[in-house]
Formats: sequence, structure tokens, C-alpha cells
Amino acid sequence: MGSAKSLEYYGEHLSEADSVIAKCHDQEQKELSVMSPTQRLAWMDTADGINCRNASQARSSHNYAERQRQMREAADKYK
Repeated sequence: MGSAKSLEYYGEHLSEADSVIAKCHDQEQKELSVMSPTQRLAWMDTADGINCRNASQARSSHNYAERQRQMREAADKYK
């Protein structure tokens, strides 16, 4: 997947984050599923592992913020 990108980067490039997340899920089903726990821990420190973690966290943060915004808007209707 290339070099590691920051959480902030993925927060500003959500479509790329979604693409990375899809690749990560594919990797989990294939090569990661046969790795030992030690190998998986080592993989998490590689650029791919960091990208998977940051892309996933950026998407989760965005989704959470969006739900909070929707709840505020819904609550504002009753003021």
C-alpha cells in the first residue's frame, strides 16, 4: 500500500480511507489470518499496518462526528 499516512490525512481523504479499509479486510481474510500473533504484531508496525489502523480510525471518527451532528440537528427541532 506504500508509505504510512497519518490519521489526519485519512480524515481529509475519506474515499481513500475506505479503499484502504477494503484492502485491509481482504488482507485479514488471507495472509493475516495465517500469521502467528507475533507476526501480526510486527505487521501492525509496518506501513500497511499503520495505514490500516489510521484509515479505520479516521472513518470511525468521521462516522461518530456525523452521528453526533445528526443527533444535534434532531434535538434542535424540539427547541
